[in-house]
Amino acid sequence: MRLVHLTDPHMSTLDGEKLLSLRGKRWSGYLSWRKNRRNHFLPAVLNNLVKAVRAENADQILLTGDLVHIGLGSEITQAAEWLTTLGPGGKVMLVPGNHDIYSKGSEEAVLQSWSDYLFQPADGAEPEQPAGQFPVVRKLGKLSLIGVTTGCVTPVFMATGKLGNEQLQRLTELLQQAASEGQVVVLLIHHPPLPGMTNWRKALVDSVALETVLKQYPPSLIFYGHMHYNRDQQWGDSRIYCTASASSVSDASYRVIDIDEGDNYLNFRMSLKSLSIEAGASPGFVTIDEQRWQVPKLMS
Repeated sequence: MRLVHLTDPHMSTLDGEKLLSLRGKRWSGYLSWRKNRRNHFLPAVLNNLVKAVRAENADQILLTGDLVHIGLGSEITQAAEWLTTLGPGGKVMLVPGNHDIYSKGSEEAVLQSWSDYLFQPADGAEPEQPAGQFPVVRKLGKLSLIGVTTGCVTPVFMATGKLGNEQLQRLTELLQQAASEGQVVVLLIHHPPLPGMTNWRKALVDSVALETVLKQYPPSLIFYGHMHYNRDQQWGDSRIYCTASASSVSDASYRVIDIDEGDNYLNFRMSLKSLSIEAGASPGFVTIDEQRWQVPKLMS
């Protein structure tokens, strides 16, 4: 089994948008894109990364949000077209980020335009929950991939996320069910999942409540984005990974997770691949970190 994680492609362009036509938070977001983001998140870098990711022949591509900049309908349409370059919905699992659910009306457009990637089950599998409901579950053999949404509309200069009580309750039930079935859980979330992982302006506001849930039923793997850098940590028996933006001109990256089944263990190997530009050569992606570990098979 092979998984690939990428995040925060910020693939949309705001060329052609007029500042005077924007309202509220989108006004400041547009200025941020105009001044900085359009020079840091480059389509050419993302195109090269997508080619590299497709060449990995992953069973599932895991994408943890922030496809766009300010959640405009035109951006969401661009992103829907871009998603098809990664693969079909049954092979690409997506959770939204705060830039996707940026302003009033963004969420409805995202859920409609990206529904195949948000809610479709894995190829050949039966749906695990009603369409349009988070958390989302995809089962692949002994793996349960669970995706939650933390994107929500926030005030200007804020980039916080929120799960909410209903989603937390449903997540608890899904993790409990996975444990009873002997499933190995991989959790997808946009914001850093635990308290203290970032400053209050960018944090998950109910991270303490999430931490309580995860202590009861720890996932084997947690993938998140939002921070635009490569970071990993071990939290008890959980491995938590943040990956740099997929379109960053400085350090665009993706992770490959290979999982092989042994008699009593699942064997994991994580390879972090990051942008490398050598003189006279085309940009490519090279392995800058590799980790191996084992997870005992759980009895159902």
